[in-house]
Parts: sequence; structure tokens; C-alpha cells
Amino acid sequence: MRHFLFIILLVGLTTSCEILDVEPTDKIAGETAITDLNGLEAAVNGAYDQMQQVGFAEDAVIFGDLAADNWIHVGSKKEYRQVDDNQLMATNGYVGGIWSSCYDGINRVNNILVQIPKLDNLPPQVLDRREGECRFLRALNYFTLVKYFGGVPLRKEPTRSASNEELFKQRATVEATYRFIISDLKQAEQLLEGAPINPSMAHAYAAKALLARVYLYFSQYENHWQQAADKAGQVIESGEFALVSGDNYGGLYDEETTNNEIIFQNDFFNDDDQNAIADWTRHDGRLEVAAWDTEAREKSIYHAFPPGDKRRDATVYESGGSYYSNKYEDTGNGKDNVILLRLAEMYLIRAEALNEMGYIPNGGAFKALNQIRERAGLSKFYAGDLQNKQQFRLALEQERRLELAYEGHRFFDLVRTNRAGEVLGDKGNLADNSWLFPIPQGEMDTNDKMEQNGNY
Repeated sequence: MRHFLFIILLVGLTTSCEILDVEPTDKIAGETAITDLNGLEAAVNGAYDQMQQVGFAEDAVIFGDLAADNWIHVGSKKEYRQVDDNQLMATNGYVGGIWSSCYDGINRVNNILVQIPKLDNLPPQVLDRREGECRFLRALNYFTLVKYFGGVPLRKEPTRSASNEELFKQRATVEATYRFIISDLKQAEQLLEGAPINPSMAHAYAAKALLARVYLYFSQYENHWQQAADKAGQVIESGEFALVSGDNYGGLYDEETTNNEIIFQNDFFNDDDQNAIADWTRHDGRLEVAAWDTEAREKSIYHAFPPGDKRRDATVYESGGSYYSNKYEDTGNGKDNVILLRLAEMYLIRAEALNEMGYIPNGGAFKALNQIRERAGLSKFYAGDLQNKQQFRLALEQERRLELAYEGHRFFDLVRTNRAGEVLGDKGNLADNSWLFPIPQGEMDTNDKMEQNGNY
């Protein structure tokens, strides 16, 4: 669990034609590697490359549905069984993989950020853009950590040794962790202003979209509903993105189909970079998780979709009386892209935030929610259907479950709205630990100042 403490600058992933074709470098000290444009681009490539690690690209996504009621474990991974049962142990290697992958990404970014001020021979617009990308990626990693583990150590400088001073770092509070994430994203938003919109690379609207989500989650602790609504609105009203039609909904998850609903994605296209989500979730793969929510196979999210919902068959499919995810299909090559931000979520964030600020019959919250329902081929909701704030909350919760299924949201939606206990029951030990995952045992053994969550 200590590998995030080393200086690792992996490259070789060409995230865009705008990033130079540079020779791969590995385990080179930051001050040696990042001295010119080639070194900077190689290091930024390495920061994006971290997103393709299993802990971040697969498990952090899968667990967001497996710990809830969208997936059930049916395979042989005992670590997945712990997540499905909500009976987690600090020694769970897959949970440890999320932690170490995120801190690896954070350390890669920190190595770049400390060098950028020294590159005064490069154009300011180049330095601003790469700094903005790095701050976005660091925020994304810290947001993944705070969702799973609560407040975490805020490592703002590169870790370059195994000294006690660098190893032993206390956890920040949840609030301090969120504020640090927001600070990075605000800076990224400004630094990336005018950068080309490429869904496989950070840009200003990706920063705005992630800010909208972060403000939504932070509102569990502090009131940031207005900021969440504002940032989601800026993305929606920019005109840069559009919902795909309901008839073409499945094309969202087909990388051969061009669409402009996706704001930011984890793009798998290099032979060296693969993910196993399709293999883990399809009947024609290894199959570790299936799309029913209890041991009774007839109970599935498949049945939660209303009649005529155009999203159902693109989300879940039936085979032999069992149900499986249909959003990831490439069991052979593992090249499915993983969508991290898309426009539909912005409408749902706006709807939720506006409702939390005050229920208004047939107001802006209804309009935003109905954008998603109409795209799905469903009838609009009116005040007669949802007569108060609580009824709107529950309808919004269900809409998020159906729209964002298998994209890693469901468990965290239930936790942040204090609905996890009611929906998931009290099985396992997650409820006893405030619905936080355990700090990995490797970190507990390494960091003398680390405090474990709850009673793990």
C-alpha cells in the first residue's frame, strides 16, 4: 500500500493529438523529468494514465452500484462479496486499490504542479492549461476518496521519501477536504477558460460540471444548493452539450457513436490500457456482478423502469431469466469508455438543488427533471403528481437511479440523502460505520497518525 509514496510519472497514453508524442518515462524524479515542453507533456500524460488503473477505472465505479441495490455479486471475488453484503474489512484489497490509485494520481499531479512555476521558458497559456488539467484531476481523485472514506490526508506537495514527516499525516475533516476540492476546481475552471472541449481531457466545462456535483454532495454537510444549481445551469445553458435522443440513448455508451452529451470520460483506446467492467458484468464474460438487487432474480432494476422507458434496454438486458448490465459491452478488448460526467446529470443536479432551496409547484425543478423524463419517453411530472418537497425528492432519487445506473452513483446518492439505511437495510457493517468504507489496513500500518473509520 506504499506505492503511492514513490515518484511515478508513467506516460505512453496519448490522450489527445494536442499532447505531444513523447518517449515514455518511468520513475524519473520530477525536477529532472519536467524541465521542458516534452517533459511537461509526458508528465501530464502520466497524470491522465493513472485514471486507467483498476482501482479508479473499475472498482471505484462498480462499488458505487454494488454497495447499493443495482448489482449483486454472483462470482468468485470475495472482496466483491464483502461490498455487496456491506460487510467490509480493512484488508479488502480492492478497497485498498481505490485508495492507492487515487493517491498515486494525486502524487503525479503534485510533482507537476511544483515544477510548473519553474518553466518560465514556456508560453503562459501552455502552463495555465496544464496546471488547470492537473488541478481538475487532483480534485477528481480527492472527490473519489472523500465519497468512500470521508476526510482524508490532504497531500498538497509531492511525496519524495519514506520519511516519518511525509508518511505520517493526519486526516483532514470532511469539510476541509471538500473545500480543498472546490478550491482546485475553481482554479481549474479559470485556468482552462478557452481550452478546446475534448471529453477525454479536462476543460472548463468539465470543471464546472464536477463543481456542480461536489457542491451537491457537500450540501450534506453545508448548504451549497445555490452553487450546485448555478454550476449545473452554466453547463446546461452553455450550448456546448446536448442530450442524445431517447431513440439513440444506447449510443451514449458506444464509443463508435459521436455525441455531445458526454462532458468528461475515462477514454480507453490504447492496447496497453484496458478495463474489465464488461467482463465483470456480462453473462458472456467472467461475470462477477449481475443486475438484480436481491438473491431473488426476478427482482431487478429492470423492473423499476416504467413501461415505455427508452433507457431500459440500453441499461439492462434479460437472458435466461437473469438480468445484466448493458452499458459496457467490450468483453474481448476492454475498450469501453467510462463516462464520468454528462449533461443528463446536470439537469438532475439542477432539479434537486432547486427543490431543496424551496418547493415551487411546476417550477424550475420540475422543468429540469422533466427534461430527463421526456428524453426517456415518459410523461412529465406536474405539481399534482409531486405535491411537496419530499415527494419530489423521492421521484428525483428514482430518476437518478434509472438514468445513472452502473455509472457509480447509486450508493452515494442514498448515503448523502440519509436514505441508505431505509433502502438498503442494516445488513453488514457499513451502517455501523456511518456508511463509510474502511481506511485500508496498509495505510493504517504505514501512517501512525491515521485514524480508522468507525469500528472497523
